This record gives sequence, structure tokens and C-alpha cells, in this order.
Amino acid sequence: MKIERLMLQGFKSFGERTALDFSAGVFGIVGPNGSGKSNLVEALRWVVGARARELRGEEALSLLFHGADGKAPLGFAEVVLELSDGTKRLVLSRRLERGGEAEVRLGGARASLRQIEQALLGTGLSRSGYAVVGQGEVGQILQAGPEVLLAYLEEAAGLRAVTQASKTARERLEATMGEFQLRLAEVSEREQTLSTKAQQAQTAREAAELAARVLMLRRSLLSARILEADAEAKLVRAKAGGLEAERGEITLRLQQLEQQKLQALQGLEAAQQSYSEALRQAEQLLGEARLAQQEHHALQNLLQRLSRESSEIQARQVRLQSVGMPTYPSVEEPEATWQHAADIRLRELEATLNTEEAMLRQAQQSFERYLQTQAAFEVQQVAYRQALEQAESLRAKEQQIEAQLEQVSGLLHEAQLREGQLRLQLEALLQQEGQLSSDSGAASAEARRLQALLSSGSDLAEGPRKAREAGIAGITGIVADLLEVAPQLALALETLLGARLQWVLCESESVAQAGVEYLKRQGGRATFLPRTLLKGSGRRLRDWSKEAGVVGLAQELVSLPACPEAVVILLGEALVLQTLEAALNLRKRLPDVPRMVTLEGELLEPSGAITGGRVQKGGQMLALRHRLQETQREAQGLAAQAQQICQQSASLREELQTLGLETLHRRKTDLEAEAKAVRANLSFQTSLSEPKAPTMVTAPDAKGLENLRAEREALQAQRATNREAALAWARFHDDLRRYQEAQLQIAELAGKNTQLEAEQAQLAAKLAGVLSRKSELDQAQAHLELETLQKALETARQTARSLSEEESRLIARTNAIVSDLEALHLTQARREATIETLQTEFSELPPGALEKGTSRSLARLLGESEAGLEALGPVNHLAEREYTALEAEIAALRAALDEAQQAVGKLQIELDLVEAEYHQRLEAKYHLFKGKFTEYAAALLGAEVQLERLPSGLDLVLKPAGKRAISLELLSMGERTMGALAFLFALSEVGEGGGLPIAVLDEVDAPLDEANIQRFCRFLRHFSAQTQFILVTHQKRTMEACDALYGVTADKGLSQIFSIKTSSLA
Repeated sequence: MKIERLMLQGFKSFGERTALDFSAGVFGIVGPNGSGKSNLVEALRWVVGARARELRGEEALSLLFHGADGKAPLGFAEVVLELSDGTKRLVLSRRLERGGEAEVRLGGARASLRQIEQALLGTGLSRSGYAVVGQGEVGQILQAGPEVLLAYLEEAAGLRAVTQASKTARERLEATMGEFQLRLAEVSEREQTLSTKAQQAQTAREAAELAARVLMLRRSLLSARILEADAEAKLVRAKAGGLEAERGEITLRLQQLEQQKLQALQGLEAAQQSYSEALRQAEQLLGEARLAQQEHHALQNLLQRLSRESSEIQARQVRLQSVGMPTYPSVEEPEATWQHAADIRLRELEATLNTEEAMLRQAQQSFERYLQTQAAFEVQQVAYRQALEQAESLRAKEQQIEAQLEQVSGLLHEAQLREGQLRLQLEALLQQEGQLSSDSGAASAEARRLQALLSSGSDLAEGPRKAREAGIAGITGIVADLLEVAPQLALALETLLGARLQWVLCESESVAQAGVEYLKRQGGRATFLPRTLLKGSGRRLRDWSKEAGVVGLAQELVSLPACPEAVVILLGEALVLQTLEAALNLRKRLPDVPRMVTLEGELLEPSGAITGGRVQKGGQMLALRHRLQETQREAQGLAAQAQQICQQSASLREELQTLGLETLHRRKTDLEAEAKAVRANLSFQTSLSEPKAPTMVTAPDAKGLENLRAEREALQAQRATNREAALAWARFHDDLRRYQEAQLQIAELAGKNTQLEAEQAQLAAKLAGVLSRKSELDQAQAHLELETLQKALETARQTARSLSEEESRLIARTNAIVSDLEALHLTQARREATIETLQTEFSELPPGALEKGTSRSLARLLGESEAGLEALGPVNHLAEREYTALEAEIAALRAALDEAQQAVGKLQIELDLVEAEYHQRLEAKYHLFKGKFTEYAAALLGAEVQLERLPSGLDLVLKPAGKRAISLELLSMGERTMGALAFLFALSEVGEGGGLPIAVLDEVDAPLDEANIQRFCRFLRHFSAQTQFILVTHQKRTMEACDALYGVTADKGLSQIFSIKTSSLA
């Protein structure tokens, strides 16, 4: 494969797009010094993977075109290389933006530098190849180490790819062994998990036993509660029967009380009549006795005091006149026939009340039976509705199960498809993981090399390096190590800081003194900056952000976290500007501007002095640290990508495990069985018929009975009132009679007053009659027995009252019994409903054995069992299944590890065979190369070659004619050049395809004399048929040996290319 075209734009001095076309033969690139010839060679080296430090630059941005007179800087650099072997075409491109973004493409697609190196193996153009020899590097070929010389031989012999592959295979083998150890650790960890699963399985079995006991106790508790509720219902029924019997007894007693009350009222009425009559007679007799007594006294007085009779008559008249007219009673006099009508009405009411009460009892019983029937109907209706709801839920559940079954079937199909995809992805990820691990290892090795370089302090002066390594407490570090600055500002800040980059920051002046004393003893000199002596300026900084070309204040563009206050001391008020032109313009406008530095490293002092030009080592200290950070980030990124790929692989493995094909199969079988059970239950629920409602019975109305009772009580009260009124009217008639008698006596006394004398004789006789009448009245009054009649009346009243109280008490008891009966009936209905609910719950539980005991003891046992179950904590009921699966998985892993171990052994054997084949082929190529090198060294230099193959590489000794064997470093530049050319030409003879395909040589003929140049040109013509030569030269003899020439010129800092005809050189 040979170079067909090289295109570049924005690379170093090539500001415009430039293309160079090549073919087979010898091509020369000529031009004056500084025109940019070597930049073409460096562009070729950069596009195939060289770093900026290998191309006369300390940072990547130094490769960009920075402008020229009449040509502005470009924001990018791009190089495109096209190669072809006639059948296969290879296009490489590399681009760098001024912002730091970089891009590498292979065949138009993004690629890594490692992929570029793999694609260029065998061409000599890779980073480790020898096809491109830079300016001044030809003499260093022979001075390279043994391993480098061996790498050149491998590249020429076409074994470089085998070496890389062997190295990669060895690294992968080591990685595989590491993975094997990780898998062993994983198996050990899973075996520990297996032990945990065994314990969880035991806990699950205990939980299952406790759950079975809980189920049995729940079943036993429900059974005990059903029996207790049934016993309570029976007790309620018995109590209700007792109350019904008591109510019957009370009803019978009430009937008896009615008869007794009637008899008592009759007796009371008779006693009242007898007492009233006796009282009336007693009052009449008393009145008559009083009159007889008065008459007796009057007659005696008349007889004794005839002289005073007139005055006595007058006094008597006065006494008789004192008897006033009696007052009429406040109530009307009852009719005599009313009492008889009231008695008849009372008897009618009693009969009606008995009939109504019997009818009310029958209606109450009918209504109670209706309530019981209605309660049973409601319970049946609730059960029927529950059955309908359960049927609906079963239909929904059936649809849900069918949907789940369909979903599981789909998931099973998808899982089977996904399994195949995952296995393919896993294989691809494993390959990618190996590649990333290899890249990460290379980047980590580079980061370690840079870290070792910086840790050694090779870029520091002796004093700062020793101060950093002294281990003195209180030394913070070197400014270069602590300063944080953006990559694009590194050159400007290093130019601005200069030697201050190596200042040593410390905590106090005592630490600084200790450091100085240490350097006095150990040697070296350093500047220390104690924090305790730092003082802020206190000045208000000017705002430069509006000035054209100003990037900013340097102290604001960097950070020093370890000692922020030192930034002002280190950088002062210095400004960072984009270009020198902007700095000069600002200086012209503002003479008092502080120190200024540009992004390209030009320094403008306040005095007007300008420091600038080509920077040899500018930005190296900060660039090395940035490069270390970038390499570490790259290594971390690659490691993270490898870890991510590893995690993706692990997730794919986990996903393979979590696909759960067996679980899906088992789930499908379970769903089919569950669907069958749901359909059977649904057919049973839909076979139930709706219960019929009982005939409506209205509640009995006791208002009519209450009205009759009220009427009876009112009639009884009215009869008692009329009886009292009759007594009052009787007393009134007695008083009226006495009044009338008094009036008659007054009239009689008036007549007697005139007839007194005539009546004296009659009075004496009458006195004897009065005395006789008085004795008769006393005897009649004694025969009346008023006290006995009064006691009999009071006894009758007490009997009637006690009977009424007993009746009221029995009625209240009846009402309480009715209320209790209603409560008992309600309790009975509730107990029956509870029994039905408990039987429903009991029927929902699976059948099994029952444990005897009361509900309280069973509830206590159930609580203890549930507490024991809860004490077990979270239970993995799948632990036993997981234990079995994990045990099988561990066995599979063990088998896989055994297979992997066998595969690793086979791979080791194959790798040993490949390396043996490699060493065999390398040995053959080595002998061929040794012969050719000896031949060409003699032809070009007349020197003897002593070449020895060592385990570490090739050991080369070159002895020019007439000289003793000396070190290669003591050879002249011309001798080293001719020896190196002999080495390169010898390498071109060992290739499989007939020799070295490409050779790019930058001024390798510069140290040669005329005779050596002629020998060199003869060799060029000899090998031009098999090798494409691209030469950068100033020698006319070399130009004459070229088939085509490209001229390079520089016009105001801008390089340009033009072709030259070889005929014009003649």
C-alpha cells in the first residue's frame, strides 16, 4: 500500500488548502530553509497518530496556523492521507479545533488512534514504524534501543501485527484469568448466598407451618364462635320464651285484677254508700239529740227561771238567727240515673278492652313473625347480591386471567426472542470490553509514565525539587503543581510567571527558614512564599472587560485553591490579551497599563519592552501537567467505558437470568389452572336463584286500645267525682234543713214567747218525753257503728288503690317485657346473621382439622401463632425454589468455570504455538536481515556489522573500515547516516510483499559527501521499483534521482506548493 494523496489545511505554516499527489517511484520535496518542507513530513506523521511534542511542539494548539501578513489565523488544522494498493483504498483524516476539540476518522467514520495504528500495520507508517524519518533523526535509528530495533524488524517482516495480536491476546488471557478469579469469587459468594437461602428456606418452612397452624386456629376459632353464637341464640330464644310465658302470666293476672278491681270498686261503692248513710243518720240523730238536749235545757231553764224566760227566748232567737243560709256546692248535683249508666258503660268497656287486647296480641305476634321472615329474606337477599357481585368479580377475574394468560404467552415468546438477541449482544460486548481494557491499560501506562516524570521533578530546578521532596511540615507545594489554568492559557501564564512557577508555597516564615536551611545543607536554591507574609493590595482593580482584545486579568483567569491569596502576589495586575497587536494598541491608548501577555506567549512590559519570538519550551511545565490530567481522564474514561461495558455485560447476563423462561412457563400453567377454577366457581354462582320477599304485614296500632283505656279511666274518675258531688249535695240538704228548722224554731219561739205560761205544763211533760227521746237517740247512734264503717271504707279504698298500683306495675312490666322481647328478637336475628357470616367465612377457608377450645383460648393461641409468624420477620417464600435454582446455577457456573479453565488452557497452548511460530519466522527474517544489512553496510559504508539477537531485542555494533569496534555514538554523522540507510534498505528486503512499501526521508542526505550521495542515489534507483520514496532534500544529486519534484516556498509566513519538472534541473 502506497501514498496517493496528502491534503492539509491550517497545519502549521500551510494556511491554505494544499494537496500533493504521489505515485510509485521517487518524489522529492525541495525549497529554501524555513519554507515549510518539514511541516509536510510532520503533517504525515501527525495524521497517522503522532503527538504534538513529537512534532517540534509542546502543545496541540502549536500545530495550528497562527496567521501571516495578509492571512488571518485559522481555527482548525486538518490533514487527509489517502493510500492504495491498487485494489484496496484507505483514507485517514485528523482534525484539530482551536478550542481543543479533536477528531480522527478512518474511511469517513470516527475512529481511535489505535484503530489507525492497526489499519497501518505493515506499511511502516504507524507510530512505531520506521517509514518516516524526520529531520535529524536518521542518525538516531542505529542508536535506538534493542527493543526498538527489534520492532523495526518485526514491522518490516510483517510480524508486527502478530506481535500486537500476541500481546493483546496475552493481555486478554491475563484479563480472562482475572475474570476467572472474579468468577471463582462470585461462585464463593453465591455459595454463601446458598447458605443464606438454606436458612431462609428453613425460615420459610417454619413460616409455612405457623401459617398452617394459623389457618387451623382461624378455622377452629370460627367454628367455636359459630357454636357460641348458636348457644347464645338458643339462650336468647329460651329467654324470649320465658318472657313470653311471663307476659302470659301477667296478662292472666291483669284479667284477674280487672275482676278484682271491679269487685273492689263495687265493695268500695257499697262501703261508701253505707258510711254515707250511717253518717247521714248519725248527723240526723245528732241534730235531734242536740235539739232534745236544747229543749231539755230550755224547759229546765223555763221551769227554773220563769222570770228570765223572756230574755232567754230573745237570746235563743239571736242564736237561731246565727244559723246562716248554707252555700250551694260548686258542682252540679248528679242525676240519679247517671251512676247506673256509668256502671253499664264500664262493663262494656272492660269487655271491649279484653277483645281488643287479644286482637292486638295476635297482630303483634303476626308482625313479629313478619319481622323474622323479613330479616331472613334480607339476609338471603344480601347473600344473593354477594353471589351476583362475586359472579361479576369472577367474570372480571376470568377476563383478567385470560388477559394475563395472553400477556404471559406474548412475554414468553418475546423472552425467547430476547434471549437470542441478548446472547449475540453479550458476545459483541465481550469483544468490545477486551479492546477497551487494552486501550485503558495503555492510557494508564502513559499516565503512570507522566506521573513518574512529574514526580521525579525532572522539569524543576534542583532547589524547588529538593524542597518538595524534603518532607518539611508546612510546605504546601510548588506553584506549577498547584496552579489551575485552562489549556489555552498555559503558554501565556507560563511566560508571565516565568521562574515564579517554581516558587515554593509554605504556611509561615518559619517553614521558609527551615526550607532555606535544608537547601543550604543539601544544595540548591529556591524562592519560598510564606502565607503569613502575604498582604492584599487593597486596590480596586480596573475593569478591562470592555477593552478590545483583552481576555481578562490574569489573576481572575487562574485559581490556586491551596493558597488563593498568593495569586495576586504571583500575577499582580497583569493582563492576558489575544494578540500582540491588541496589546500594542492598548499600550498606545493607555500608557499606564500593567504588564501584558498574549495567548502566543509575547510579553509586553510596562516599560515598553517586548519579549517574543519562537518558543522552544514555552508552556512545557503546565502542558505536561495538563497532558497528565488529560491522559488520566482518558484512562479513567476508557476504564469507565470498560466498566460500563462490563456492567452492560453483567446486566445482559442478569437480564438473561431475569428473563425467567421457566417462570413464564410455570406462570402460564398456573394461569390456565386458575382460569379453569374460576370458570367452575362462576358456573356455581350463576346457578343461584333470587329469594322471594314475604307478604307485607303492618305494625299493630294500639291507639284504639289506648282510647278505650283512657275512656275507662275517665269514666271511673267521673264516677268518683259524681260520688263526691252527691256527698256534698247531701251535706247541703242537711244544712238547709237545719236552717229551715232554725227559722221554724224562731217562729215557734215567737209564739211561745206569748204562750209561755200556757205551755209550762206541757214543757214539763214534754221534758220527760225529750229525755226519753234522747235516750233512744243515743242508743240509735250507738247502733250505727260509724268507726267500723269508716275502717271498712278505708280498707276498700286501700284495696282498690293497691289493685290499681299492681295493675300499673304489671302494665309497666308488660311494656318492659315487650321491649326486652324486641331486643331479644333483634339479638337473635343478629346472632343468626353472625352465624351465617361466620359459616360463610368458615366455608371460604380450606377444609381441615379443628382444635377444641373456647373462642377466647383459641383467639389467644391464634394471636401467639400470628406473633410467632410476625417474629420471623420478612419471609422469602420462594427461598426453597431459589435455593434449588441457585444450587443448579452454582453447579452450572462450576461447569462453566471448568470449561473456561479448559478453554484458557487451550488458548494458552495455541498462544504458545503462535509465539513459537512467530519466533521461528522472526529467526528466519533475522538471518535474512543480518545478511542484507551486512551486505548493504559494506556497500554503502565499507563497514563490518556485528548483529546479535538478544531476548530484549537486537544488539548492533558497526565497525567502519580501518577502525576498531567503537560505540555508535562515536561515529561521525555521515557514518551514522550511511549505516542507518543500510539498515533501512536491509529492512526493505525482509518483507513478505517484496520490501518496504513507503519511505519518507527528511534531509537524510544533508550530512553526506558527494560520494556517499551518489551511493545513496544508486540505492534509491535500485529500490524505487518496490518502494515509494518521498525525500525532503537540498542536494542536487538527490533531486536528479527523483522522478518528480514538489517545490515549497514561504511568502510572508504562508507556505505554498508547486510542482517542478525534472527536466528543468538538467
